Amino acid sequence: MSRWIAWLSPCLGLLVSGCMSLEVDDARDPEVQQQALAGTQVIDYSSASTLANTDASGKSGGMTVLKTNSAACTVGAYADCYADYIEFSATYTGYLSFNLSSLTQAAPTPAQITQLQLLTKYQGPGASTSYYQWQLYRFTTSSWVNIANSQGRGDWVWTPALTLTLPGTEAASNFVSGTGEIRARLIKGAGTDAAQLDSLRLQVSWDIPTTCTAETNAAFCTRLGTNCGQVSGTDNCGQARTVSSCGSCQSPATCGGGGTANVCGQGGACTVASFPKGTTWMWDLENNALPTNLNAQVYVVDLFNTSTAKIQEYKNAGKKVVCYFSAGTYENWRSDASQFPQDTYCSPGEDCAQSIHILGDWCESGGGCEWWLDHRKPAVRTVMTSRMQLAKNKGCDAVEPDNIDGYSHDDEISCTDQACWSLTAANQLDYNRWLADTAHSLCLGIALKNDVDQIPALASSFDFAINEQCQKYAECGAYKTWFTNQNKAVFNAEYVVDSGDETTNWSSCTGTGTLCACGESGFAQGDMRTLVFSTSSVRYNNLAFTCW
Repeated sequence: MSRWIAWLSPCLGLLVSGCMSLEVDDARDPEVQQQALAGTQVIDYSSASTLANTDASGKSGGMTVLKTNSAACTVGAYADCYADYIEFSATYTGYLSFNLSSLTQAAPTPAQITQLQLLTKYQGPGASTSYYQWQLYRFTTSSWVNIANSQGRGDWVWTPALTLTLPGTEAASNFVSGTGEIRARLIKGAGTDAAQLDSLRLQVSWDIPTTCTAETNAAFCTRLGTNCGQVSGTDNCGQARTVSSCGSCQSPATCGGGGTANVCGQGGACTVASFPKGTTWMWDLENNALPTNLNAQVYVVDLFNTSTAKIQEYKNAGKKVVCYFSAGTYENWRSDASQFPQDTYCSPGEDCAQSIHILGDWCESGGGCEWWLDHRKPAVRTVMTSRMQLAKNKGCDAVEPDNIDGYSHDDEISCTDQACWSLTAANQLDYNRWLADTAHSLCLGIALKNDVDQIPALASSFDFAINEQCQKYAECGAYKTWFTNQNKAVFNAEYVVDSGDETTNWSSCTGTGTLCACGESGFAQGDMRTLVFSTSSVRYNNLAFTCW
């Protein structure tokens, strides 16, 4: 369908797809907005702040070799590029200066710069031995900003054509001085080895303002291929837009009922998988291949780490597959991490590495980290919709969205170990119900993960429950009332040694007895399926014992 298709064409499609007329806010006239004439160019550095203590290899020429992009340094071992690379010494503190005056394609002002990307070839030790940090200088705050580090780039293997992008939530213009200077540097992290670079260049992107007439909301919905429900995206002028409703569906079609979010379709052929009381389960978020003969009717696995083929193998063995993802936190190691704008997990102007939004103290030096999300932002729901679509495409029967109780971690004055987004209970209810509705529109079942205080308000929207440590904290009772008594499965996980290094002796109150809930009354055998793990690592071969 053409990008510029007339606004009337959605109505023709609606007659076929079972949808009624669009209900978008379309009364306003198109607005004339600032558009941009985009351009991109790669430039070499114009000067170096210092040549002292730069080259640990003792090679002549110093940093000037970084203007040469050696063809030999694409693959292979250490010896391949010895004559071409520059080896940054441990005491290196200088930086390279690039300048807008080097551009030949245009003459953008500093304020018109929209993106900066470092282009390099890199070789060095693995992160466990030593790691290196690429940085750009933010002139507005007189501070260096981390762009990327060497973790995961291999141990002494050339990483060719490495592109390091300034996060989209950073204003690129803040990294350009009033005279058009841009500064970049590589600094040593831990360890003693020196980093090796073959070249270091800068790709500059800019937008020179022109004018643009904003498309109508109806045209916006059509261009995104949607015809029902709330939709967020970027309009034809490059502006973020959320349309509250792209239309409604005519019964029996429902929004997303055909398996595609925000598109009307028939849901008659869709039967959401059921998880009745007494269903047995296995929970493993660390292994990407489980034996198919485990004593469990349900396998709960990681959405990203488990292949489509493996999920199908489990299903061929008669298992129902539930796919885990975090819906309440930003995990910077996930393959779709770049889809989250920075302001969804880190307050503007805040040092994200020291953010109050970090989940507990869970950060690895130079590596993985997790932040609480502000799930009120439309961009978060866009990513979560894509994740649930991925679950459907992979063949998952249901999803387990984790960390959907951020509001309860948001009321501490100190903000230590808290979300601090000022999320309310109402915000959380709205988000969690939206997750359930979206999952069901894709014919996926969905588990309510924790959020114990809101169980009475949410149980009717969810198909089963997954809980961690309700026995330890004597808060399982609500699951009996709102899930077990409604013939919905309750899956519980406990730990001998939990993530806080607290030890609990479960041998005296779990096992195969008639009461499987330690410290809780009213539970009969099978009402709640408990797995007790020996540590906080969630993997089937770390299992201590089960309470069926």
